[in-house]
Amino acid sequence: MNISTSVQQTQKQFLAPAMRQSIEMLLLPLTELNLSIDQELQNNPLLEIDEEKLKLAEAQSTDEMLKMLDFSRQSWNLPFSNHSSDDEMVEDRPIRMETCLEDELLQQLRIELYDPLDIRIGEMIIGSLNEDGYLNVTCEEIADTLGIDNLLRVEYILTVVRNFDPVGIASRDLKECLLSQVKLRCNGNSGLARKIVENYLPELGRKKFLKIAKKCGVSAEAVKKTARLIALFEPKPARNYRPIKTSLYIRPDIFVKKDGNDQYHVEVNRDGIPPLRVNGQYRKMLRKNNLGEKEKKFIREKLKNALFYIKSIEQRGSTITGISKYILEKQRDFFENGHRSLVPMTLKDIAHAIDRNESTVSRAISNKYIDTPQGTFPLKFFFSQGVPGNSKGYVASRSIKEEVKELTDSEDKSSPLSDQDIQNHFNKNGTTIARRTISKYRQALKILPSHLRKI
Repeated sequence: MNISTSVQQTQKQFLAPAMRQSIEMLLLPLTELNLSIDQELQNNPLLEIDEEKLKLAEAQSTDEMLKMLDFSRQSWNLPFSNHSSDDEMVEDRPIRMETCLEDELLQQLRIELYDPLDIRIGEMIIGSLNEDGYLNVTCEEIADTLGIDNLLRVEYILTVVRNFDPVGIASRDLKECLLSQVKLRCNGNSGLARKIVENYLPELGRKKFLKIAKKCGVSAEAVKKTARLIALFEPKPARNYRPIKTSLYIRPDIFVKKDGNDQYHVEVNRDGIPPLRVNGQYRKMLRKNNLGEKEKKFIREKLKNALFYIKSIEQRGSTITGISKYILEKQRDFFENGHRSLVPMTLKDIAHAIDRNESTVSRAISNKYIDTPQGTFPLKFFFSQGVPGNSKGYVASRSIKEEVKELTDSEDKSSPLSDQDIQNHFNKNGTTIARRTISKYRQALKILPSHLRKI
């Protein structure tokens, strides 16, 4: 084999910097876009906030708010200062305090324990709980983290924490959580309940009562009665508390609002997106003869970046506005009547309507949320395939799922609906759908099969 050099001409596709930046901006949700603008304002001295436009926008926002308040007052036909004598003043109403599970447990810990080291161990255990209230670390790991040689002391403190309220806290798995509730909740039937939870939990989940009864040497009716008691246990001890790991708040990128004439309007959220402009002082500097070539090159580069950045934000707003208006037009019945009125809609439909590429639409709806009279939803919520219907044409698959959920929620639990029953219901109403599709939708909704839903 001989080694040689040669020249070869090839064609490759590269994204221009402006196009790459435009794509990145389109992907950003509102919160990340705010951070991106703050960072760009710090990095690029030619980019600045247009204070005049900002003041004008704030004034318009204030006027709109006053109009809304005035409309609210007129609709109630009351002046702002009037309220019923039975109503409390806002200042006098008590503020509802929502307790975090972690705070609740720490309070119990400091009442129960006095030794500083024991309290440290307890705090480490409580801090290691997941959002369901389970402990996912071992006593050995806790001891190593705190530099403690006495493992028995850690195990003792864990036992203390497990006696705290809510029952089942700091369990390692579902079996341990249920066992901690057996003695408290089963009254005189704790022996059988403990035996079932310890040895036959998988069979209990599949409702194989006869098999459990045979192995335990009791009647099937006794097993069913105990199963009904165990079903009342709490599998997630932290469920009724504010999560230890607080969730991120959703900031909608789009609002769908209804005015006084019962007309819906789309409004793109521009909160935290100030109007930007290029600093004119630097443009003047470029015209000066005494400015060095290095300085001119720096200013030109920053000027180009600033213009690209401003254009990317404008294109992002324009694309999201176009998508939002199409959704409003296409799904108007949903905003009025709810989930059952969703119509099929695909990326291809909307891309054709707003003259954009499907990939552009996909990026634009990624991680974006819309606030509507029916609630707050991700934009992807409105995109679903169609199922052939009768008089309505095609029906959105998401509407089918919603109807399946409603049917199973309202069914007779002693005789739950099978997939075949649900299919017959849709066929009767003129919607052609396969039984395997019903099964797929049911599994997606995390609804158990009919024989496991039977009580």
